[in-house]
Amino acid sequence: MKKIIQYTHAQNWIFSFICLFLILSPVTLLAEISIDSYCQLTIETMQQQIPQTQELISIVQENKNNPEALESLLVAKRAEFDLAREALYSSYGTSAQEFVTYINRNGKSVKAYLEANQNIKQQIDNLAAQLNILMEEEDALRPNQEVPDELPLPIK
Repeated sequence: MKKIIQYTHAQNWIFSFICLFLILSPVTLLAEISIDSYCQLTIETMQQQIPQTQELISIVQENKNNPEALESLLVAKRAEFDLAREALYSSYGTSAQEFVTYINRNGKSVKAYLEANQNIKQQIDNLAAQLNILMEEEDALRPNQEVPDELPLPIK
């Protein structure tokens, strides 16, 4: 004998709410990217940041005598760069938040992957070194700001 399951109005509403939440929640829609994709995205992100940081340096150099214009230009340019970075993350089916938290969930696996793929690790290390130099240069041009000890990167 088949048993027919009947849902109450409240159960239907709860089920509908859960489905709607799953559909609209951007975090739940994101598929976990592979370690290889994560490392490639790390490389592409840093490759994107190098010319962006060079552009920021130019803006600082050109506007160092006008602090108000400088800050306004930097804010606008950084917003533009954030959009470009988000587009890059989106092309991998992820977001900035997921990218940053990925290493927390998969740190040991990423480290093992990089140990097994020294060419990728070397590429990431080289890009990180370039970015650190550029960021130090930008910071040196702006003496009234604190200089971070090191560029915070998702992979060490």
